[in-house]
Amino acid sequence: MCLRWIHPEKQRYYQVELLQDLLGDWTLFQCWGGIGSHLGGQRIVWVESQEAGLTRIRQIRARRRQHGYQEHIS
Repeated sequence: MCLRWIHPEKQRYYQVELLQDLLGDWTLFQCWGGIGSHLGGQRIVWVESQEAGLTRIRQIRARRRQHGYQEHIS
């Protein structure tokens, strides 16, 4: 599962992806930055389960909306 949010006024993006590795562990890959810029960052967070990852994504979605980001469907 991969979700992306864009802040149109600030030309910023935030993206999360929930992945299961070869050992069956779940990780949440987060990246953010400026659109058209090389500036940004990333973080990989281990989550206990797929459901825990989905819960974190819901929290991130709520926070991004509070900050004026719009969900982008590609």
